[in-house]
Amino acid sequence: MRSVEKVGKTVNDAVTEALIELGASTEEVDIEIITKGSKGLLGFGARDAKVRVTLKAPAEVEPQIEVISEVKEDVKVANANKETETVAPPKSSKVKNKEKKDSEDAVVVTRDELAHVQALAEEFLYKLLREMNIEATVKSEVVNNNRLSIGFEGKSMGVVIGKRGETLDAIQYIVNIVANKGRTEYVKIMLDTENYRARREETLKKLAYKLSKKAQQSKKPIILEPMNPYDRRIIHSALQDSKIVKTHSEGKEPFRRVVITPNYQNKSYR
Repeated sequence: MRSVEKVGKTVNDAVTEALIELGASTEEVDIEIITKGSKGLLGFGARDAKVRVTLKAPAEVEPQIEVISEVKEDVKVANANKETETVAPPKSSKVKNKEKKDSEDAVVVTRDELAHVQALAEEFLYKLLREMNIEATVKSEVVNNNRLSIGFEGKSMGVVIGKRGETLDAIQYIVNIVANKGRTEYVKIMLDTENYRARREETLKKLAYKLSKKAQQSKKPIILEPMNPYDRRIIHSALQDSKIVKTHSEGKEPFRRVVITPNYQNKSYR
């Protein structure tokens, strides 16, 4: 059977990367932990975790009948505590998306303010990249007259991206803080390089579509590995208009995960 080896800061990170590549859920694979990894002391001597993930033969996949009721109970509890990220029905989701867009576009920023934030962001990024011994060109553009999109071009961009985009996300967080310091109207800044975010989004969407079909065919919920909020939103968004499955998130950070559940109200399940 097909097998892949992946590394990550934690075993969960490594397993998630393997599942994305295999397009499978945890119930459909065998997981072998090669090294657990370690944080080291004060960041020194840290080691990544390494796993080998192998697809099971179709007959080896265990039934999940008991899991369905457990998942439904979790949804009820989560809804009661208002901690569940849910995807509304198609009509409602469009309204929410419109409200979100209107909310973002409602932020009014003058050209001078945007230019000021843009200059601060670029200046800080050049300094940061220089400290990282990375030569790169920074290009930024204004989006919807109130946000900034900044891209990098150069060598060693893998270092800027980091594992699963963690370094890129960290840099983006810091840039937003530095460039918006002292401001009342927050200017959102998005960073990207080598089209990483688009490629990552496409990979997660393909995984979402593939697992939604598996959930429909098996009539059983599929639980994904823990993901960050950005990746979870991609999964939710990809399936928000689906008539065959529903999605929600459960658990607490940093172990919060997406659950893809068959839509039992769909006629195909009757």
